[in-house]
Amino acid sequence: MFSKFSVKRPYTVVVSIVLIMILGYVTFTNMTVDLLPNMNMPYAIVMTTYPGASPEEVETTVTRPVEQSMATISNIKDMMSTSSENASMVMLEFEQTANMDSVTIEMRESLDQIKGYWPEGVGNPMILKLNPSMMPVLIAGVSAQEGTPAKVSKLIEEQVIPEIESLEGVASVTAIGNIEETVEVTVNEKKVEELGDEVTAELDRKFEEASAALADARAKVESGRAELEAAWAGGSRDLEEG
Repeated sequence: MFSKFSVKRPYTVVVSIVLIMILGYVTFTNMTVDLLPNMNMPYAIVMTTYPGASPEEVETTVTRPVEQSMATISNIKDMMSTSSENASMVMLEFEQTANMDSVTIEMRESLDQIKGYWPEGVGNPMILKLNPSMMPVLIAGVSAQEGTPAKVSKLIEEQVIPEIESLEGVASVTAIGNIEETVEVTVNEKKVEELGDEVTAELDRKFEEASAALADARAKVESGRAELEAAWAGGSRDLEEG
């Protein structure tokens, strides 16, 4: 059928092919290539800081109330949380059909209702919508044949990371798995008690010496006052006799 139509109307077919080629060229030249396109990912994170708090305190004070308030959000599919020292993170997964802009507004309204019950040290919760631009573009592994893990970690932090961050187009560089040198101090309670007894005895001795010196000074003051009163009485008698 198409062959008969092409034979009968050759000009129409030629014009159609030319239009298709023109539209294809225009579309091809206007296409943009994006390594990480802007996608509507149904994930959101609630991050809250609580400086100076232990993971248990963060779990009880921040994470659980956030989970309870987020449970009422529409189109929610799954929820995961992490409570660490000084910070709480709650990740929410929504249905693919969820409108993330509307969901974010609901999340903010729910968080505003519980913020008033938190202690003063709890920071303002932040809501982050996940998108491909937040994910790392490149992950590289670093190893060294010489040096301890702590020295290698220090080398990466002080030389490798600054060098990569100085490259054009690099937003940030994060190192995972680095080892930090720490000093662990174990206190001997028996020695502490012995030192405490020595310090207490020394303080008692100093206190006794100070008390004795104060008593001696007080005695001298009383003696001087008695002499002054006696001299004053003797002078008054002489005046009366004269």
